[in-house]
Amino acid sequence: MAETEGKIPPQAIDTEKNIIGAMILYPAATERGLELLSGEVFYVRAHSIIFERIEKLVLDGSPIDILTVTEGLASNGELDKIGGAEYLAHLVDSVISPAHFDEHSKLIEDKALLRKIVEISTIAIDKAYRAPGDVRAFVDTIESEFYKMSEKKLRGDFVPIHSVVSAVHENILLLQKQKKMITGVSSGYTELDALLTGFHPSDYIVLAGRTSSGKTAFAISLACNIAIGADEANRRGVAIFSLEMSKEQVALRILASETGVSAHRMRQGHLKSDEINEIALKLDYVAKAPIYIDDTPNLSVMEMRTKARRLARRVDIGLIVVDYMQLINAVGRYDNRQAEVAEVSRSLKGLARELDVSVLALAQLSRRVEETKDNRPRLSHLRESGAIEQDADVVLLLYRPEVHGIDKIEIDGEYRESAGLATLMIAKQRNGPIGDVPLVFNKDSISFKTYEHFASHEKAPYIPRKEGPMPD
Repeated sequence: MAETEGKIPPQAIDTEKNIIGAMILYPAATERGLELLSGEVFYVRAHSIIFERIEKLVLDGSPIDILTVTEGLASNGELDKIGGAEYLAHLVDSVISPAHFDEHSKLIEDKALLRKIVEISTIAIDKAYRAPGDVRAFVDTIESEFYKMSEKKLRGDFVPIHSVVSAVHENILLLQKQKKMITGVSSGYTELDALLTGFHPSDYIVLAGRTSSGKTAFAISLACNIAIGADEANRRGVAIFSLEMSKEQVALRILASETGVSAHRMRQGHLKSDEINEIALKLDYVAKAPIYIDDTPNLSVMEMRTKARRLARRVDIGLIVVDYMQLINAVGRYDNRQAEVAEVSRSLKGLARELDVSVLALAQLSRRVEETKDNRPRLSHLRESGAIEQDADVVLLLYRPEVHGIDKIEIDGEYRESAGLATLMIAKQRNGPIGDVPLVFNKDSISFKTYEHFASHEKAPYIPRKEGPMPD
């Protein structure tokens, strides 16, 4: 980092030397250093290179000492960059004791944080003088950079079982006293809630289906149920990352779902007077809903996590919807697409745990679904990465037989005309049973409603949601 107006950036070079030397000399310091630090926190570039080489050697299962580190640097053309073997020997000789290793690590990290503050502030001042264009977007960018630093958390450590089991026991007693069927955020679908007991904090849920099967429609229906349809006491916020549709398209679908008016006719502008009145009646009701839409295209998983953190600080979020997973850009370079999707999946799971909120990620199924006899999706059909199935706490597979040209669908042991009917298959649930949930798809409002048993084979009617007061 260059000096600014003759001032030396915050740094602690002697402490960095002591840390790197201790990591080479002492195995315990090696493990602790890799846990607490990263290569980017070092002010001296040579120290960053040595740290990252130690990290790679540990990943390869190699022992750490001055010989292995020297050889590792030499074989990768890095030895001259750090000042040769003599500098490594100097680092090792400068170590007096590995005592206070954690305090020294914190000092290095704090200095790196201060340098980052200087860097962001310098850029902000420079751009502010040169007229940044959209001022509000500029302020948002600077705020986002500072937020990334303020949200940095210490890693957890081992805790004794008695402290964990006591908290679990208290929660069991509370649930027993409440005797609720739903212990998480209600999905608004009775049979789905019966199997999942709602969407639980920190759950990573994957909703998969073939193209045009209605994944987005179901996700928007869930958003409406949670943010609009629930009782005021249970109403929660929903964040929607829409990488495929614009925010206007998402809003139109939400209006269609809530009013029952054809989304197609809304786009055409061919509405009847009673439909226009219905939209006007529901508009304010929908506008006050705690639903937040981000339609930034080509969003990276890091940007998504940062935006989600910022929103979670302001709003009580019950669900984060990602539409859809395969459109997210992973940070870094990967050898193949499977590895990239796996990294995105792991990041989304990490987001669910970090914010303690349910994350629903939509995913595409491969064409192998169409090779099966009944076109029913299976876990093995998840496209591009088996890591998605492994990471997910819950996997939901959406099946609409009419999309595949299948005329009949079996529900509760009876075969019915498939038009307008769907099955939501709980293919995996880490902490509960699996099973099928029948649903009704309304093509006009592009939404899913709870399936109601009916005697004839006619299409189930659309039943408008009961109104309730919206919060201010």
